[in-house]
Amino acid sequence: MEEADYQLEIKKLSRELRRLKKNNELLRIANDQASRTQAYIQKDINQQIFYINQLLKSSPYLLILTNRQMQTVMISNIYFRHEKEITKAQVQRGLPLHQVLRNYLSPEQSQELMDKCEQVLNGTDVPPYLIKTVIDGRNFDIQVIISPMEQQNEVSGLNLVFVNVTAMVEAIEHAQQADRAKSNFLANMSHEIRTPMNAIVGMSEFILRDCTDSKAKSYASMIRSSSKTLLSIINDILDFSKIESGKMEIINNHFKLTSVISDVHALIRIRINEKPIKFLMDIDHRIPDEQFGDEVRIKQILINLLGNAIKFTNNGSITLKIWTETVPEPNRMYRVYYSVTDTGIGIKKDQLERIFDNFTQVDTKRNRSVEGTGLGLAISKNLVNMMGGNLQVVSEYGRGTTFTFDILTKSRDMSPVGEMSMILSEGIFSQDVFKASFTLKNTRILIVDDNDLNLKVVSGILAPYKATVETATCGAEALIKCAKTRYDLIFMDHMMPVMDGVEAAGMIRKMPFGDVTPIVALTANALSGAAQEYRRLGFQDFLSKPVDPYEMDQVLRRTLPSEMMVPNPAADDTIGHPVNSSQNESDTTWTGPALSAASLAPSGGTGAPFSHLSCELSETDSAAGHEVSGLLVDTRVGLRYCMNNRDFYRKMLDTFVTLNPIDEIDRLFKAEDWINYQVKVHALKSSALTVGARVLSELARGIEQAVRVNDIGYALQHHQELCDVFRETRDLIKSGELEMS
Repeated sequence: MEEADYQLEIKKLSRELRRLKKNNELLRIANDQASRTQAYIQKDINQQIFYINQLLKSSPYLLILTNRQMQTVMISNIYFRHEKEITKAQVQRGLPLHQVLRNYLSPEQSQELMDKCEQVLNGTDVPPYLIKTVIDGRNFDIQVIISPMEQQNEVSGLNLVFVNVTAMVEAIEHAQQADRAKSNFLANMSHEIRTPMNAIVGMSEFILRDCTDSKAKSYASMIRSSSKTLLSIINDILDFSKIESGKMEIINNHFKLTSVISDVHALIRIRINEKPIKFLMDIDHRIPDEQFGDEVRIKQILINLLGNAIKFTNNGSITLKIWTETVPEPNRMYRVYYSVTDTGIGIKKDQLERIFDNFTQVDTKRNRSVEGTGLGLAISKNLVNMMGGNLQVVSEYGRGTTFTFDILTKSRDMSPVGEMSMILSEGIFSQDVFKASFTLKNTRILIVDDNDLNLKVVSGILAPYKATVETATCGAEALIKCAKTRYDLIFMDHMMPVMDGVEAAGMIRKMPFGDVTPIVALTANALSGAAQEYRRLGFQDFLSKPVDPYEMDQVLRRTLPSEMMVPNPAADDTIGHPVNSSQNESDTTWTGPALSAASLAPSGGTGAPFSHLSCELSETDSAAGHEVSGLLVDTRVGLRYCMNNRDFYRKMLDTFVTLNPIDEIDRLFKAEDWINYQVKVHALKSSALTVGARVLSELARGIEQAVRVNDIGYALQHHQELCDVFRETRDLIKSGELEMS
């Protein structure tokens, strides 16, 4: 080979060597870059592992990862704080899920968990659920969340999260207990307030109906007016509490619009009393008479708005307008609009935004004399909102106000209400005395109530209807009477000892003709929704105490056949005798017609002589911690409850000392029969107050309330004091050392 060829070959080799060196350098650089990338990735992985480990260490939840065979892959550190028999290495190698939870779940709970895990592995969504378990002797509420662990769109295992929600569950239970306590308080408050109100309203009606003294009638009229105002305030507070606690229910059903209009008109007609204003109605004749919604709530809203208009309108008119903007079709939803327009004082523009706030009355300086809680409009707006509507207001200060709301409804029967646009009322109304517009022929009515006062009041209200009225003081007595006599109507009290009104009504239903006899619930429970609840329990109607004569009239019309009713043109002849007894829940039995003044005239020596004032107690002699100070027997209180009829009061005192409930109360106390003990103490509380034994009544009240909330210790502490005060009171009455003050 020539030298030139060698030189050429050497050059080629040199170029190749330089290329190889260059490639080698590139490979070295690439390798260094790969090493740095790998180190960065490893660092990131280590960091993620560190974060995950820290999360698992600090997590308050128990986290478990499993494969498809439900064997463990990983468990959070909280598990190993309590579990000493299983190690992390065993978990990583894989343990059956039921094995790692054997000390925390019962066999039934473990099987339930396995079943739910199988469902998740098979593609079924399983919502979180709650289990109750015991760990280290403590009770726990645990929420279990199961979700699939997916890799490349395939389920490769399970994610299980166990959350300790014990504190949350306890908080919810405490809130529920508080809510139940609030509901019980409202129910008890309603009963306690409305029962004496029954006497106040009822007796004032009797005075207005029968008394000829103009001054007494004037006083009675003010008593009746104030009582109804108080009842309205009580009802507003109860309704607001119901809405606030989320317990207010809208009960939809089919109803007649004409019935709503008639009922609203009847109530508003009474409220316009002595105001020279017109009540106008403008009803769209296209609206079907049959509606679907909550009839009771719609009437309540209308009465609230109309009542509000009456308060702030001194002259001019109030107009109720009802219309629809579309021609309704059968079974299709449409809106009915209601508006109440008055010519009253109006509302300032800057106060319109606050008009629906709770406990708010605008322009208080100008309206200081207007009574109310400031809840009526707030309740109405809440009710309208609950029915899917909206309540709005437009007002011109000094000229009047219009409230408008709408209700979503539907109709099956498209028969229209017809032409109802008319002036239903105008001018000054004077409704001082209720006079029945009809009497009842061949009608037998039974009133069942363990409270003698209620028996007398209801009997007195029924007196003008000239029905044959009988009474029963308990459910058992009612059953006996119903077995012997077929009644056309029964008024049944709900809360009675031994056999309550629901049980008694159910047994009457099983008797001959009992299934067709209307039974009306008579109760002091006036909480929202009570009427619907009593109808659900099987009663045909509902009458709340205090009994309003106009409500009684409506109940009679709804429950009795029209052929029993005889129109009564001579209204003055319908006035019955007054009830002069205000005895409250005594143990005596009263039957027959209402007592007249003549029947209570002095009977020659009935009752013991009364010549001295009763003894007084100091604050140190207070009853059951109530700090009751005053007369052991306050004859002024007793006379007031007996309508200031001294002879009748003497008879009540004689009855009180003749009866001896304390022996039965003491027997129940020793037998620890707390249910019947509470019933008897409750009766003693009321009967004692009837004769003016205020200290005894307050002592009984305290014990009754304590037993009601299961505070037996209070009863144990004060029972003997109750017995002693009763005997002192009885001995004082028997001694004749009382003076009618």
